[in-house]
Amino acid sequence: MISILALAPFSLLAVASGDEPRIDVVKHTLANGLRLLVVERHDSPTVSTQLRFHVGGVDDPKGQTGIAHLLEHMMFKGTETVGILDREKEKPLLARLDALWRDLDEETAKHASPFEKVDGAKVARLESEIEALTAEHRDLVVKDELWQAYQRVGGRGLNASTGDDSTQYYVDLPKNQLEMWAFFESDRLANPVFREFYSERDVVHEERRLRTDTQPQGRFQEAFAALVHAAHPYRNPVVGWPSDIDSTDREEVLEYFRTFYAPNNCVIALVGDVKAKDAIALVEKYFGALPSKPLPRRRITEEIPLEGERRLRMRLDSTPRVTIAWPTVAAGHPDEPALDVAARVLSGTGGFGGRGFGRRGGGGGGGTGRLFKGLVAPAGGEGVAIMAFASHRSGRYPGTFNASATPIPGNDLQSVEDALQSEIERLAKDPPTDEELEAVRNSLDAGWLRSLDSNSGIARGILEAETLAGDWRWWLERREQTKAVTAADVTRVIDAYLRRDARCVGWLEGTGRGRGRGAFPTEAGSTGNDGGGR
Repeated sequence: MISILALAPFSLLAVASGDEPRIDVVKHTLANGLRLLVVERHDSPTVSTQLRFHVGGVDDPKGQTGIAHLLEHMMFKGTETVGILDREKEKPLLARLDALWRDLDEETAKHASPFEKVDGAKVARLESEIEALTAEHRDLVVKDELWQAYQRVGGRGLNASTGDDSTQYYVDLPKNQLEMWAFFESDRLANPVFREFYSERDVVHEERRLRTDTQPQGRFQEAFAALVHAAHPYRNPVVGWPSDIDSTDREEVLEYFRTFYAPNNCVIALVGDVKAKDAIALVEKYFGALPSKPLPRRRITEEIPLEGERRLRMRLDSTPRVTIAWPTVAAGHPDEPALDVAARVLSGTGGFGGRGFGRRGGGGGGGTGRLFKGLVAPAGGEGVAIMAFASHRSGRYPGTFNASATPIPGNDLQSVEDALQSEIERLAKDPPTDEELEAVRNSLDAGWLRSLDSNSGIARGILEAETLAGDWRWWLERREQTKAVTAADVTRVIDAYLRRDARCVGWLEGTGRGRGRGAFPTEAGSTGNDGGGR
């Protein structure tokens, strides 16, 4: 077992203005491979707990997109002892329901074949038996017992999310309830029971319908992702394709759980009013017995080089939009900080934006960016767009640099596309000024420092770095790398990556009748959960 006390030249203590913050992280690795990160902060009697598994939508097998996200939902459905009145009576019911649903799925799948015919009478019989057994099982279930238990002791923010690269679970608790957390979370990993699976599968499908299928902007984003990522699984929606969601069964999700939810594929962060030695002893006590597992080889298809321009045109009842994307680099690449800064110079340092760190960061907004000044409100002229922004997204695998704009009503998309590309190319010829770079550095650093205001912000930062880079210190190093970006760095990455012959262009030819919902892109690639409190 390994235990490391890491003292970086930064501090979480309230220090005099001008001093650098210091973060003290204790890293402890259990014999089974589970990594624990502890930060002591004794300013309030609470602890933020977060678990992150190194598995996400990118790992979903072919034909099973959405399985990582569906598994996240099922982790709130109880265990052998939580969420059930009579486990022995439940076991044969779940086995019979699995068999019936398998038969029903196989029968209804025939509708896709011109050579097979769905047996309506068989479907009706199966549905009737499923309904009766489901009602019988429902009488045994204690709905949302995990959530209620946490709520009774003052727990807040019980939730989870699935992204392309990872899945995470979190809750904030009073410090005297940390052992309760250790019991429940280790029990979820050791003895999960994926009850109410098929009704929850319907919930996930409805989540997809509301977020994507009924939203023109969502459908456009999904199609555009498939254009940009021709081979890599970043092309797939984390929530899953509809037919994959509907055909995934409970045993398949259990097998996915057994494969990836291993202690040696998990990192835990505990930040708050806790002593490191006590936290280590607690995690050893409850998580130490979990067996490590041989993790499978990650067979992730590499993206093929972009040879020439790719284009997409869709006409939907929505606000029109132009989006341009260029393939870039993975997190940790030396060019990533400069690409993030370039996005901020273009978008500005206020308004709509992101963290600037991680796959979904690097955006900005407001009236300070070059895109705003060039496309929305140019000095002494009329703009071509009502909104324009840029962002850079990088993760475990190479991401994209994106620029997007919504035209002024009546303006054509070609002029907006030309203006976007021209403004980006102008940044290479007219590098960012010292004032622009200082504003971007200050904005990004202010966001980083704000994350130190909360236990959950610190936990999220060190956990993301530990999972992506294998070392939580990358969170600190990444900050310094961004602050060191120069104008020459920005010019270099624009010339290297944002070329006209290596881009994907998407036109959403909106009818103008849309309500404007979704005019800004959603956080595609990450889906949340409400902690099971449905």
